[in-house]
Amino acid sequence: MTDSNAQILAIKDRLGQALVQHRAGQLRNAEALYQDILNEAPEHPDALHLLGLIRGEQGQEYIGIKLIERALRKRPLAAAYHHNIAGLYRRVGEMALAKARFQDAFSLKPDYGEAYQGYAEMVSFAPQDPFLHAVERQLTNPELNDQTRCYLHFAAGKYLDDTAEYDQAFKHYELANGLAARPFSGAKNRAFFQDLVYFQPDLQSIEARAEPVGDEPMPIFVVGMPRSGTSLVEQILASHSGVFGAGELNDLATVSLQLMKTLKAQPAPAGIRRDASSRLVQVAVDQAQARYLGALRDRDYGQGTQWIVDKHPLNFRFLGLLRAMIPGAKIVHVRRHPLDTCVSCFFQNFTKGQDYSFNLTNLGEFYIDYQRLMNHWSAMPGLNIHTVTYESLLGSPQSVIESLLAFCELPFEPACLTFYDTIRPVSTASFNQVRQPIYQTSKARWRHYAQHLGPLARVLDLDVESPAMITGSRL
Repeated sequence: MTDSNAQILAIKDRLGQALVQHRAGQLRNAEALYQDILNEAPEHPDALHLLGLIRGEQGQEYIGIKLIERALRKRPLAAAYHHNIAGLYRRVGEMALAKARFQDAFSLKPDYGEAYQGYAEMVSFAPQDPFLHAVERQLTNPELNDQTRCYLHFAAGKYLDDTAEYDQAFKHYELANGLAARPFSGAKNRAFFQDLVYFQPDLQSIEARAEPVGDEPMPIFVVGMPRSGTSLVEQILASHSGVFGAGELNDLATVSLQLMKTLKAQPAPAGIRRDASSRLVQVAVDQAQARYLGALRDRDYGQGTQWIVDKHPLNFRFLGLLRAMIPGAKIVHVRRHPLDTCVSCFFQNFTKGQDYSFNLTNLGEFYIDYQRLMNHWSAMPGLNIHTVTYESLLGSPQSVIESLLAFCELPFEPACLTFYDTIRPVSTASFNQVRQPIYQTSKARWRHYAQHLGPLARVLDLDVESPAMITGSRL
């Protein structure tokens, strides 16, 4: 074997190792391996492409774009490279470039379902656009796997929703969700929510004693159901000079689940419920706070700002624990009409988490559990919660925004009204919406699909036939 062949095999082996680390979420290990390959072969296209993806995941989108552009110069016909750079362009608001690269991806690989879906999410389709015919042509291919077929159905649903073919759109969304569905147990979810509530008496007298370091910015938590308007509220806040929008962080969930594990490990009945001031619990709470604030510190977010927005909608689950970890934390709860919220979730292909979203009955049950838990937290002393109603924000944006800023102890800035001009990476499903002025078409969207929402409406105990059922909720 020649030295050259041995080198190629060694690089191939390291690339395989890096991919394993990358897929497992071990980004630093994967990054080191990709960098090692590039030190030896500076223009290795796969290493450039994959390191570019990591840079994007680290919030360094423009560096990621440059790396993948280098990879494309070496391998211009690689459809995956075009697709993934499109995702980065979309995140930073370069919409024309993103659309073009998605098109390049499915032009090079006509059955690239994910690229069709990515493109569809960015475009407002008009009737007679040839896109639907291209998608339908691919759906006739019997060789397609379920995942590809799922992406194509979501893409077709988006086209038909845009062109007001609502019955046909819903059929495609139903097929897509059937293919995307993952196991979900409403009973297990309710048991988890009950555990979160169960330990609150033990935490009432526990106080987080660690203090922020220096002038570090403190978090504002924006919570609610996914697709309720949390990204819009984050964009408004991030348009203020005193705020940094960090997007959807997983840190609170990580430290909260560890804290829950510590609490549940205590012996019963003579455990922490008999000794709420348990040193072990106090230490666990202090460590949770230190880990959470340390994670923000490590990312070096928001330097020179007063606040960091942590906008993970499902953080609503951990507000009781948050009361002990970070007393007085600012919490913004975003509410939207339950049918609009659930329909929007059903039409969104969540690739991870949100296992309840692929079935209308599961969606309704999860919404009820969310509402009950938020009602519990809202009644709890010591939690600083400000509620923003999505419909009110659409109807009276200035007054709602002024009230939101006042709650966050921020002076009014006109930039918060023109939030759509704020340039910042957005990785959530609302990347398009937050870059547009407020519009009304998303309000009462569920009405277009009323005849299909029976299973959801029954669980929510809402009457989809009632003309009075516009923005309210009986939950």
